[in-house]
Amino acid sequence: MTNTLTTEDFLLAAKRSEIAALQQLLISCDLVTKVTELIHQLQRERGLSNVCLVSAGQRSGAQRQQQISASDAADQVLRNTLSQLDLERSDPTSARLFSAIAYVLHELDELAELRRQVDSLGIEPGAYTQSMSRLIAGLLSVVFEAADISGDPDITRALVAMFNFMQGKEYAGQERAWAIIGFTAGEFTNAVQERLKTLQDAQNRCFDIFSDFTHTIPAAQWRQLESSEATGEFNRLRQLITRYRSGDSLPTSMSEVWYELATRRIDGMQELERELAAELLQQGEEKIRQAQEDLRLHREHLQDLADIQQPPMSPLSVLPDEEISTGGVNVTPGVNVKLARSIYELVQGQAERLQRISDELSEARQALNERKLIEKAKGMLMQSQGINEEQAYKQLRQAAMDGNKRIVDVAENVISVAEMLQLKQGR
Repeated sequence: MTNTLTTEDFLLAAKRSEIAALQQLLISCDLVTKVTELIHQLQRERGLSNVCLVSAGQRSGAQRQQQISASDAADQVLRNTLSQLDLERSDPTSARLFSAIAYVLHELDELAELRRQVDSLGIEPGAYTQSMSRLIAGLLSVVFEAADISGDPDITRALVAMFNFMQGKEYAGQERAWAIIGFTAGEFTNAVQERLKTLQDAQNRCFDIFSDFTHTIPAAQWRQLESSEATGEFNRLRQLITRYRSGDSLPTSMSEVWYELATRRIDGMQELERELAAELLQQGEEKIRQAQEDLRLHREHLQDLADIQQPPMSPLSVLPDEEISTGGVNVTPGVNVKLARSIYELVQGQAERLQRISDELSEARQALNERKLIEKAKGMLMQSQGINEEQAYKQLRQAAMDGNKRIVDVAENVISVAEMLQLKQGR
């Protein structure tokens, strides 16, 4: 005789499914922490390699080799963590995450050749910076996709905050690299000045989103870092770059001062980044513990109720079958009414909790969806006009300022117009 599955079976299965999803999410969070560390090491390597390139190999040689070892160690830790992922998952969100990881692994495998070019001074600083920035952008995409597959609103918010902080830190790293090139050359072209301004604006936007999604303490730590004396000196050098005009005298020794101050600021970001990563893992572990405890209590509660004998009903209290109900639950005669009511309350509570999670998740994912639109619009502008990413972002930003609109609204307009043109061309 086939056993019939009951409401209780599905209630407990739902809780077990929730735990399994949280366990996979915890693995993704652990992956994010490893990606965070590798990005930081690669950013340091990029900075030192730029110093080496612009000084024609005269500076930072030994320090760079030490940093390469640190980058390789972080790379190996990440690869070890990847072995924990469930590669049999076939949902679309996992596909995007796995695609991002595949791209990163390919770029990491190509890193040895890029390093050899730096060793032989066979690559220009600008080209090297762009190559490393593409690799780091790929790693950031892994963090973005991890946030996009999260089904828990609290962890999604934490991942959104962390992704934007990491993205802002990466823009800070690019700013450090491009300014080193200008200081070492003793001049800043209009193109480099504009690139640096765009990178500063992009940082501000990322850190604003971070502040919106993070907790009070990390937001306060960030404000404290940005108001520090070292950052004040760093901002004065930023102003020096902004005021520079062709023909002005610019001592090349300023490159060392810039590198030191920019690195101190980025290292401060890394300390906060590590705290965010530790909190993320702790949050994931706590949610799993809570879900496991809920499952245990559900089982015990249902078992206790099932063991209770329903007292015989008084003939005076017997009602017709269609009128027998308890708390909104219609109960068949002979069924344990207390058990039925309790199961109904558990089902109703679970439904209300899932709806609340869905609403909170939609709010948390809004920032992710907005970034997708901006990235898509940038890609369309880059393809149609043959411009780079900074120039595409500058166009979106300028159009937003001119029209007093949000960048995401401008991005939506760009996408709509581009898709309309594609439709016309396809006819």
